[in-house]
Amino acid sequence: MPTGSIGERLKALRLKAGLTQEEVGQHAHISKQTLYKYENGIVTNIPSDKIELLATIYNVTPPYLMGWDEPAKHKSLPSSAYRYVPASVAAGSLTTIEGLTDLPLVTVPDCMLGRYARNKNIILMPVSGESMNNIIHNGAIIAVLTQVELPQIKNGDIVVVSNNGDYTVKRFFNDKEHQEFIFRPDSSDMSYRDIVFSYDNCEDLQLVGKVVMYNVML
Repeated sequence: MPTGSIGERLKALRLKAGLTQEEVGQHAHISKQTLYKYENGIVTNIPSDKIELLATIYNVTPPYLMGWDEPAKHKSLPSSAYRYVPASVAAGSLTTIEGLTDLPLVTVPDCMLGRYARNKNIILMPVSGESMNNIIHNGAIIAVLTQVELPQIKNGDIVVVSNNGDYTVKRFFNDKEHQEFIFRPDSSDMSYRDIVFSYDNCEDLQLVGKVVMYNVML
């Protein structure tokens, strides 16, 4: 049986995930103050729907939070929560997706992200399309390191960029000779073409982040 009170388990799991009370409250649809009361035993009669949301965020079962069980799931590899974009990035053409704020959380084992594990600037998103199919298959999940600056991106790196709210994932090249940013497909389908922006015509171009992990489906 799990030890400690439900509040102690909630606090321990939140700290283990590297999340603040405000971040957890946002995704559990409760205030930071309410979560504080849960964690400190001021409120012990937690609604069942909140128990389920908190269990999902922390990658445990509701019975574990309630102190009824210690499932094998909780004994699995160390994991962390990351923001997840619940819409596909078009790997073949630009497609509009929702903004990157107020995203749901998903839990991923730390070993999958290596040195990027627990990095608060990581977001996860699925990829659709075939223009990157030599390395990233249609439907794959990518981890994107946000808050990166252009000088940190090297030619050939895989990036996610937006233009007027439209997003795509491609290989990045900075053609200084011709003063162009080139976003190049990496596909077995030769019909996919480069997306090119001149230095003088990239005011609406935004670097969302650098792809640091993608899963491969065989």
